[in-house]
Amino acid sequence: MLKMDFINQVDELKKKNKDLKVKAIVINDTLYDVIGFESLVDFSKTWKMIDTLVHEEDENQSGKYTFRSEKMPWEKLQSSKLIQALYEGKLVVWNRNREVSLIIDPFSQSLYRSIDVPVNESIIYGSKDAFTENSQQNIGLMRSKYRSKDVEVITTQHGKRNRRFSFIMLKGTTEEKMVQKIKKKIEGYPNEIKQVKDIHVALGFSKFDLITRISSTELPENAIEYLEQGKIVFFMDGYPFALVLFNTVFDVFKQPSDSNYLSVFVYALYALRIIGILIALLLPGLYVALITINPEMLKIQLALSITESRQFVPYPAFIEIMIMLLLIELITEAAVRLPLSISNTIGVVGGIILGQAIVEASLVSGVLIIVIAATTIANGIIISFENGVTLRLMKYVIVIFSALFGILGHVIGLLVLCAYIARITNFGVPYVRWKKEGIQSENQ
Repeated sequence: MLKMDFINQVDELKKKNKDLKVKAIVINDTLYDVIGFESLVDFSKTWKMIDTLVHEEDENQSGKYTFRSEKMPWEKLQSSKLIQALYEGKLVVWNRNREVSLIIDPFSQSLYRSIDVPVNESIIYGSKDAFTENSQQNIGLMRSKYRSKDVEVITTQHGKRNRRFSFIMLKGTTEEKMVQKIKKKIEGYPNEIKQVKDIHVALGFSKFDLITRISSTELPENAIEYLEQGKIVFFMDGYPFALVLFNTVFDVFKQPSDSNYLSVFVYALYALRIIGILIALLLPGLYVALITINPEMLKIQLALSITESRQFVPYPAFIEIMIMLLLIELITEAAVRLPLSISNTIGVVGGIILGQAIVEASLVSGVLIIVIAATTIANGIIISFENGVTLRLMKYVIVIFSALFGILGHVIGLLVLCAYIARITNFGVPYVRWKKEGIQSENQ
């Protein structure tokens, strides 16, 4: 039954998949079928490997071969498992007489790009290699930089795509119970996991959260630093980043590569980034509050200067700043999506030509251009793209409150955001946490 079922499935696969190769070989009067996808298996190299598994019994009798080891793992596996092994790039050796099979890890086709320099993260000190889409290669990078028996790997597969998730643990630092809990949630998720946002939902978080629970890095050294902090690092096949659980508030202005600098420089960088966060978050709302509701809080010279720059602007400060913020968002998104060869041109056109033209047309004030420029630059100092997007969204909350209630609304908006951030937990781990020890779940 197994024989006919497997052979029938292979025949059906061959009809629909022209890259499926089936080659019959005779070894010691026994007929074997060697089956694999040519698009996944490098057969020229794999045949040489198979030659090492067999040897000639009698030099005078050609065709008399036997497998070198009698302890080869021949098994009676279900046909579904054999077919799945083919899709995973394995080679199936099928014994027609005994209806047993041998699954071999062959030489694979070169389907993945080689290790290259990081594209999305800049690094001054440290190695220049970055993760790729091959999770096994990424695990190898991690092991090559942390050569210790304490590094452990747990893997699982999910969905119709059989996408593999590989969790890296550091013995004595990473909480294994939490890793197992996350692994079970991913395995039990009923829908296909295609993107990082699907992992958010699989772990029980809302897809509408402002703050991401998962950060990412393409640098192996950063991933190792996160491991040493007690965080959970894992890879998803086809995704060229290490995913890190869980984010804390300090990840907004701290990154692992900061440890390469002297302490004085590190604290100066922290202070600069915190100032940048405050500017990116508060400055647009402060402009609206002082212009619209509370101009009496400005010094008379500054108030006169702003009034003069806005005397021909035909609409309120709230509309003015929303137009400019929207334009900046469009320019930023265009610069990210367009090819590198023309993305710089978009920045020049949007930042200089459009900015100058819009001021000369008296559509916005010159002071607002300064505010928007400072906000945009400050947003770029925030660690990780995910955190930068979060700050970009949060500033709109404060702008709206400031337009309604002035300085009081500005403070209320900030308090609302602080309350929202303070209530966030990740499996019992608070987002705002002050302890330096590794992440430990409160619900053990």
